Amino acid sequence: MSKPFRTVLFLLACGVFAGCAATGGIPEGARPVGVYHGVLQGNVYDGPIEVELFEARSGENLFRGRFFDPIGSGWYHFRGTVDGKTLEGRISLGFGTIEGELSDDRREMTGTFRLAQNHGRWNAMLK
Repeated sequence: MSKPFRTVLFLLACGVFAGCAATGGIPEGARPVGVYHGVLQGNVYDGPIEVELFEARSGENLFRGRFFDPIGSGWYHFRGTVDGKTLEGRISLGFGTIEGELSDDRREMTGTFRLAQNHGRWNAMLK
């Protein structure tokens, strides 16, 4: 088995097993603020991205979401915090990072991501 094939197989397995764990982290009773849909554009693949924004009872703003990997035919999940307009999060058990910024009117998000060899930009609009 070639090294690139083993690497892709490993990444796929991590995405499948870690995806469920990365979707948690939103406290019970958190108020949904909005759902955003857009496109993730990387140097290895492009695909759809979905982001949900929440406000916890503590006043903390949080987000979670997912994007599709057409090579591995699966979804990667992420979650993180929002400080003002800045989003910072982790992809599938800390396996990658996702960062972004909310527009002033909170109707659009744009940012960057890094997941193994794939990295690039993303943007999403409030639906």
